[in-house]
Amino acid sequence: MKGFLQRVFTRRKETPISYEEAKDMAASSAAHVRGTLAQRHDTRPEILYFLANDAEASVRRHVAENEATPVQADLLLTDDKDDDVRGTLAQKIANLSDGLTPNETDKLRRMTYQALEKLARDQAIQVRQVIAETLKDLVHAPQPIITQLARDTETVVCGPILQYSPVLTELDLLEIIETNTASGALSFVSQRRNLSERLSDAIAATTDTDAISHLLGNRSAQIREETLDQLIDRAPDIQQWHEPLVQRPALGPSAAGKLARFVAQNLISVLERRKDLKDDQLAMVRKVVERRIESGEFSAAVNRQGKADKKSSKKNNTDKDKAATPDDEAAGSNETEAYQMALDLHAKGKLTDARISTAMTENDVKFARAALAVRAGIPSEAVAKVLNTHSAKGVVSLAWKAGLPADLAVKIQVKLGHVPPGQALNPRSGNTYPLSEDDMLWQLEFFTGMATVGVR
Repeated sequence: MKGFLQRVFTRRKETPISYEEAKDMAASSAAHVRGTLAQRHDTRPEILYFLANDAEASVRRHVAENEATPVQADLLLTDDKDDDVRGTLAQKIANLSDGLTPNETDKLRRMTYQALEKLARDQAIQVRQVIAETLKDLVHAPQPIITQLARDTETVVCGPILQYSPVLTELDLLEIIETNTASGALSFVSQRRNLSERLSDAIAATTDTDAISHLLGNRSAQIREETLDQLIDRAPDIQQWHEPLVQRPALGPSAAGKLARFVAQNLISVLERRKDLKDDQLAMVRKVVERRIESGEFSAAVNRQGKADKKSSKKNNTDKDKAATPDDEAAGSNETEAYQMALDLHAKGKLTDARISTAMTENDVKFARAALAVRAGIPSEAVAKVLNTHSAKGVVSLAWKAGLPADLAVKIQVKLGHVPPGQALNPRSGNTYPLSEDDMLWQLEFFTGMATVGVR
């Protein structure tokens, strides 16, 4: 209790003002004067409660942010008509929620929990999103609120909780996998660290190809050999599974040979460079490759190149602890080259809408993502945050910032953001964007802020 109150009533060193001076400032006709008073940590609780009813939203926002504001005023502000006021309040209340439960006996803690519970059900997505981002890592976050946020229909709300929250149990997650209604939600579960075999089996049994792709790419996920074999049997027609499958640790005895039957030429060399494959597994891969060469599906160069890569890899990786793997170097190089190409084209005025559209048609994802970052003038990390959340609103906002037409934004949602076509936001009449400029700016500020502070 003492620690909680210390956090709520923390005081900064400020030039003291008298109670009469504070009352005069509260009655001032100038909003900036009232706002200054609302920010002070020595303002009396009753004055802050009075300012919580101020006609000016900026003043109420300062009251919502002030840690000295009494909980009674915070509870009042949960019904504020301004989304930004409630969003600011959500940030503060969520930071005070560690250890709170629905059964608090202390009046202040009970009221704080009530405020948090109400904000977690707020009609504004951005308010619930702030709560989710703040609570996602807390070991002692309120369990009922965590489970509520995990079932939210907006992925920007449920996503952080599903991917990171230590409060969710395996049973919670199994129920969510079976009953989830939010598009893209399972992809966040798939990316949890140290996912159990039971959860991996449940995800693998679904028809959510994106979630399974993330599962296969999650190197810490525990996947049974039988489950992996079943996914390999389903994989020939699902290209997005191919790369994570060939890079999956601990492939079973027959898995490499099965994969060699259908993956593209560039992924065959990835298989042959693996250090964990036994000689008989490598022999099986080569036999399959030779058969594909004979049928005319591959050029003979791929087999020679695979052998050359294997020899080169052995020679250049004698000191593994000091050098990056060839795959890591290639990935980093490709990302850098794509971004540099986008910069060069933009400087020449050739990074056009048509060029970006063509890149997506040709599945050149790295270049398309780099082009969005360059055209929008925001960091690549922020672009990745937007696309990886599968948020239709976030992707639409990114396309708008990049100056792309609204109809192309639909293609970007589906192709790069993996938003299901039925969930994509379509243009309004006249090919105008479906969101307001304020909404899109807020989305971009949120994701850019996440990338800047290193939010996972």
